[in-house]
Amino acid sequence: MRRSLSSAVTVVALLLAAPAAAQSAGSQSDYYPPRQQAPLGGLDHKAQYEACMQLAESAPEEAYKSGIGWFERNGGSAAEHCVAVALMNLGASREAATRLEALANAPDLAPRPTTRAFILSQAAQAWSQDGQEAKATLARDKAVELAPDDAELRVDRAIARIATEAHFEAIDDLNRAVELAPRRMDVYLVRASAYRYLGQMELARDDVERALAINPQYQDAILERGVISRTEGDKDTARRDFLTVLNIAPDGPAGDAARMNLEEMDVRIER
Repeated sequence: MRRSLSSAVTVVALLLAAPAAAQSAGSQSDYYPPRQQAPLGGLDHKAQYEACMQLAESAPEEAYKSGIGWFERNGGSAAEHCVAVALMNLGASREAATRLEALANAPDLAPRPTTRAFILSQAAQAWSQDGQEAKATLARDKAVELAPDDAELRVDRAIARIATEAHFEAIDDLNRAVELAPRRMDVYLVRASAYRYLGQMELARDDVERALAINPQYQDAILERGVISRTEGDKDTARRDFLTVLNIAPDGPAGDAARMNLEEMDVRIER
């Protein structure tokens, strides 16, 4: 079921545009290096990893050079991970994805399925950036297989599934994510979008209200509620919600989406 531009401008689109670091529930250091790893070669590898990963976000070219040098000083898998993330942020998506998948299958990570799943989720992002959605799907599926009770991985896969109109499969993931993280507003919101695409407006509204019960000022939920009203033809109610979003967050992505909806509604009214 395909819908108009106004229906397509949702929080799902906003989440798809968000960087992976912003979507991650935990910090990079939760995964690397092993907490018991002792300093080797005169380096505190945990501190080195944290510094390198921060640099990979702010200055990836420097992080790449630093990671290569660190790897040569016994940095191991942690250094390889930093290099791969730096490459992804430099736009070398295919090389980054290849390195990340190889790293996730490295023997020293075999006892750490959650870490492997986290790395595979990054590989999926890199494959998507390279336009290779089939490989991205395989990586996401493997990540969820390794860590089936990780809500973040479920949400990531659900968003990707919605983008390919696999809405029922996305809802399956989101149902599990709600069980795992019942206070996560974004889970309800993404599920609301999936229900709306399926024409299940009552279920969509229920999930929006669940998100707003946690935070009544959650602008993305108010935006989604406005889109639901507009899809149903209730333009007055939709307009109120879009204007509320602009009052709360006029300069953010939600504000931009609200403004787009308002402008399109006005154009249609004038015709």
